[in-house]
Amino acid sequence: MTLATTLALLSIWLQASVNPDQFNNYLVLGYVVMWLIGFVYVISLAVRQRNLQKDVQLMQRILQEDEDATKSGL
Repeated sequence: MTLATTLALLSIWLQASVNPDQFNNYLVLGYVVMWLIGFVYVISLAVRQRNLQKDVQLMQRILQEDEDATKSGL
């Protein structure tokens, strides 16, 4: 038997034994994981944005208090 014949028979045997539907679970799992990663990323961006807005408001309040203290000290 030649190498080509052996490979052809081996590929036919392997194709017959593999059920293509068995990989659908992995496909669905992959999509679920990708969506979860995306949602976690978007939520983390929203939390960071909210924290930055709070920091900016705090800095503005501190600057305003400093300006008020400077004006009243003159």
